[in-house]
Amino acid sequence: LPKLADGKTYELWYITPAGKPTGAGLFESEGKRTWRVLSGTMAKGDTVGVTVEPAGGSDAPTTKPIIALASA
Repeated sequence: LPKLADGKTYELWYITPAGKPTGAGLFESEGKRTWRVLSGTMAKGDTVGVTVEPAGGSDAPTTKPIIALASA
């Protein structure tokens, strides 16, 4: 993932099948490899999404996820 402009951060979300998001942590891109252990607990059927948010994160996503990983 590319490095973001000042004042922006990546935020992880657990998204239920009904579309309800729960924050799972913030992270910054460190170049070619980016990783972060998610906070909280993923439930069966949840999708993990990544959004770009204002620094410090948001209570709910402010944009559509740029990445979404669904569990099988």
